[in-house]
Amino acid sequence: MAPARHAMVESITIKLSPGKLSEYRNLLAPRYRDHRDMTKRYKVTVPFPRDSPVTPAKLKQLVLASGRIQLLLDEQSSSDKTKRAKLAQTIGELLDEIGLAENLPIIRTLGTMLNAIFDRIYTGVLVNEVKLEQLRSRFGRQTVLYLPSHRSYGDFILMSYVLFCYNIAIPGIAAGMDFYSMAGMGSALRNTGAFYMRRTYGNDRQYWYIFREYMRQLIVAYDRGIEFFVEGTRSRSNKALTPKIGLLSMALEPLFMGEVPDLLIVPVSVSYDRPVEEQLFVYELLGVPKPKETTRGLLKALSIVRENFGTIYLEFGDPLSAKDYFGDGLNRTRHTVAPTFAQTLAKEERDAIQNLANDVVHLQQHRMVLTTFHLVALYYNYRKYHGQTVTLDELVDGVARLGRVFEDLGAITEVERCADVEPLCLAALDVHRNILQLTTDRVLTIARTHHDFSRVDKRKLKGYNLTDGVMKLAVPIFSLQLYCNPCLHWLAVPAMVLLAARSIIDESGDTALRRSHLVRLVQELRSLYGLEFVLYERRETVEFDAALDHLYRQEILRTNPAGQVETLHFVEPHAEQQQLANVYLSALGPFLCTYLQAIDVLQEQFRATEKFTEKEYLAAAQQHVEQQLLRQERNVHPYCLSLDSISLALHSLVTAGAIRKSKRDNVYCYDLGTDGMLESINQRLKRYCTLLPFEYLTFQDAVTGCKL
Repeated sequence: MAPARHAMVESITIKLSPGKLSEYRNLLAPRYRDHRDMTKRYKVTVPFPRDSPVTPAKLKQLVLASGRIQLLLDEQSSSDKTKRAKLAQTIGELLDEIGLAENLPIIRTLGTMLNAIFDRIYTGVLVNEVKLEQLRSRFGRQTVLYLPSHRSYGDFILMSYVLFCYNIAIPGIAAGMDFYSMAGMGSALRNTGAFYMRRTYGNDRQYWYIFREYMRQLIVAYDRGIEFFVEGTRSRSNKALTPKIGLLSMALEPLFMGEVPDLLIVPVSVSYDRPVEEQLFVYELLGVPKPKETTRGLLKALSIVRENFGTIYLEFGDPLSAKDYFGDGLNRTRHTVAPTFAQTLAKEERDAIQNLANDVVHLQQHRMVLTTFHLVALYYNYRKYHGQTVTLDELVDGVARLGRVFEDLGAITEVERCADVEPLCLAALDVHRNILQLTTDRVLTIARTHHDFSRVDKRKLKGYNLTDGVMKLAVPIFSLQLYCNPCLHWLAVPAMVLLAARSIIDESGDTALRRSHLVRLVQELRSLYGLEFVLYERRETVEFDAALDHLYRQEILRTNPAGQVETLHFVEPHAEQQQLANVYLSALGPFLCTYLQAIDVLQEQFRATEKFTEKEYLAAAQQHVEQQLLRQERNVHPYCLSLDSISLALHSLVTAGAIRKSKRDNVYCYDLGTDGMLESINQRLKRYCTLLPFEYLTFQDAVTGCKL
């Protein structure tokens, strides 16, 4: 990308104006009854209207008649008409498996069911109406790609529901085969616009050709837009996931090939006060496999749900013109030498698409709403790390201060411009009483878990068979951590800057910091935690400067009074600034400890091993962490049992070159490097952990009835 164009993209993604909670409207409010009326006249706005709209059946015909599929038929039939007819029939059957449909009575029926469910379990489904109307004004000139965040199975159903309520056409929605196999539900979702894709294609060139051509026709010919999750799968940890560019590359291929003039990219942010899958996510992070999705299981779950899951926030973010985004990198002349179906994207084009995917995830995170309970969890964690109790009055004061901090960072929170935070805190604690509760003397305490872990099928565990005592400790702590994790999008880099500054001062004893030294240490931390927090090199400088400016405003760092740009000064904070600094470190602390424990187990158990698999490593890491918890060691936290973070630590070390990855008998294997890099990273993490101003063992006493 040319420097000028690069700067333009950075300005879009970094200097985006903060959103406003006042722009949201509650669809469940009485005034929106007409919006939610599923019997209303069906007259919708189509994102890219055509003179002759393409029906789902016509889409399949276009795929079959395409040059790509005709070439496939020629190659695999060898001019044998019988073989060609049979192959065409097979392709037709695969298209029936993949293809979307539209059935208005089914859409109305499912919408009516959702009305009943939402009324029962949510206090609000809030939509940023201002942004939605701005998006509608951009319709009519190009195909629209909706790219939502993915924190729940309900994301794409929610999207379709909201679009129908606002009289906007439901797009074609990429869905996994786990939905396809659900009796009745698979076909119902297909009739609301879902098209199905297999998770892996393997060496099935035929399937890959067909699906790729189906995506092309959706872009080139379909008028209602397309929706898919750029993260690929749900985030169990409630943090962003590193985006995958397979579907995005297929969707953008017609743009690079010159078949469409432009595409409108719409990042969509969906924020849940409390995801319905909350407990399932906790179990999956601990290694308990998710249950197979079935229609009976879904109906049973819906029939017994009587709990309040709070609010959902949904925003259709600022649209990006793909043509403007890629700018000079959109060189269509290179694809004029052969039929487009016979070409593939160049490496630099795929790299540009990866940059776009990263920016989309950033835009999604930037517009996520931090609910009151996110701030409650963060403040409670910070206090418990110091072994302190939390009264309701202290909680209210802490949440109000955190609201101001996140506002300074540019985040949208529920406490925005709120004069009295206490009612919001009480409402949040009511929704999340399965995690935190108030005692009769108004002191906050972690709720006891009542789950029976003896029923877990130990043969299907993805990690180690943890003891019941450790599970009873881990589950409530994991539940709490899930609500701290969304805050890391805003806190991770300032926390890294703060930690690096403290490390320099600890080594040198001098509060004057060389900027270049600080930058280098933060770069090392970003590199190690790039997968964990979805950080990437293109944004390194601007995020460092933004974090530094924030810490200046919070009076934790200050510039050199003599005006030397290269030198910064660490201020000995007053009590309030010290508390804020510790909030940052408490957010980063569990991840520092997780990576330290992950490297410890690699050195202790796999240094002499020629090759090992990820499954072997995950089980060994969880066993190691459990032993550390039982021995009450310092640099360990229950969240160190998270298979998600343990796995990300392994892959981060592979990216850094400290671990080698290879493939043997179709299985990925790993072995440790011998250049001392792993040991160097381990020493650095140990030094950082000594700077954390708290003991994690307070959590063992915090969970009622937990005995290790």
